[in-house]
Amino acid sequence: MVSQKFEKYVADNLNGFAKEVIKLASQRSVSARNEGVEECAVLVEKMLRETGASTKVLKMEGAPPLIYGELKSKKGGKTVMFYNHYDVQPEEPLELWKSPPFKPEIRDGAIYGRGVSDDKGELVSRLKIVESFLKADGDLPCNVKFCFEGEEETGSVHLGDYISKYPDLFKADAVIWEFGTVDTKGAPIVTLGVKGMIYVEFILKSLSQDAHSSLAAILPSASWRMVRLLNILKDENERILVPGWYDGVTNLAEDELGVLQAMPFDGAGYKESYGAEKFLGDMGDDLAKKALIQRPTGNIAGIWAGYTGPGSKTVLPKEIHVRIDFRLVPEQDPDDLLKKLRKHLDDNGFKDVEMHLESMEPAARTSYKHPFAQAAIKAAAKTYGTEPTIELGSAGTGPLYLFTRRYNVPSVDIGVSSIDGGIHAPNEHLKLENLRKGILWIAETIEIFAAS
Repeated sequence: MVSQKFEKYVADNLNGFAKEVIKLASQRSVSARNEGVEECAVLVEKMLRETGASTKVLKMEGAPPLIYGELKSKKGGKTVMFYNHYDVQPEEPLELWKSPPFKPEIRDGAIYGRGVSDDKGELVSRLKIVESFLKADGDLPCNVKFCFEGEEETGSVHLGDYISKYPDLFKADAVIWEFGTVDTKGAPIVTLGVKGMIYVEFILKSLSQDAHSSLAAILPSASWRMVRLLNILKDENERILVPGWYDGVTNLAEDELGVLQAMPFDGAGYKESYGAEKFLGDMGDDLAKKALIQRPTGNIAGIWAGYTGPGSKTVLPKEIHVRIDFRLVPEQDPDDLLKKLRKHLDDNGFKDVEMHLESMEPAARTSYKHPFAQAAIKAAAKTYGTEPTIELGSAGTGPLYLFTRRYNVPSVDIGVSSIDGGIHAPNEHLKLENLRKGILWIAETIEIFAAS
């Protein structure tokens, strides 16, 4: 268990930790627009080096730098890797921010600014865990590695290439993933995986130029044809119609269903937050939370064609674009599904439709029974004085598979943020008390795992 000296050091230096979050979050690093990413990488490497870690700035053409670091424990033994990212989402809409997004400030016990939760506050917390161990105890419970990338918000396109190029650097016995939360009542959540994804753009062209809509009497419409394409992808019961899409997908095991049953789920709150009268298919709360973890999805993320400005413009668009994200569960192979998707289009008369792959990654999941998961669960109960919620998997997606599949190591999502922290939204914030407790939670997890 963490020492009293460790707890005191964290409490005494919490304001200093917050200043470090502010310093990092003040550096713009919007990967979607390549704004400030290189400069932020320089700052991250400096902050990591200041903890005493040996660092490497890994570079690859067309990719942001990956910042790697490691610290050895005098005790030797196991190695835990921290994965985080230093890039952030765009800050728009600006008019909804109460303070400038890249000039973070502390209000009412929380730091406000873009990236203070996702993921710069989390990143800094990992640095401060190491600092606190060294300052308070003079050593780490185990060896520690750091993997800080700069394009998670745009799909971690090059992370797999970095790991393939430097495979030995990323070997570890366990991974603490980028992010972790407490719920709105301050109770911890242990998340054990993510869904996979195939993100594609369809482009359908019917003319060489836009035409007057009166010519719709004789000229083909790209838009109407795209509607027909979309109708062969999914039925009214939300089932994806691509042959073989569900091959190998299994139900949760009986014990996993028990864990799922114990997971709180505020269905009414979800519906109220998003203005939905009911869930898809009028499903109840039990089925809804199961769907978030174990149901593959096919979502239309965007459609554009023709004229979308004010007033009217009678136009027959020459082309239409549709972006779709397919979320995947652990048994699904995205490479195989991408081929099946292309064949499905071709077999139904859409060979001419362009299909551009934007990003693709498989799902990943760690068993709640694994000693590392159990360490996180026990540490949460000790730190917060309440049993944590165990999420078998997140409905979201990330490159977790690169570690869990390639290295066959467990991973947990635990951290310092809160579920209501405004991530990806205006007024993103990080509560100082969550920063303090989250640091203790992660440190306790490492202590328990190192001793197991």
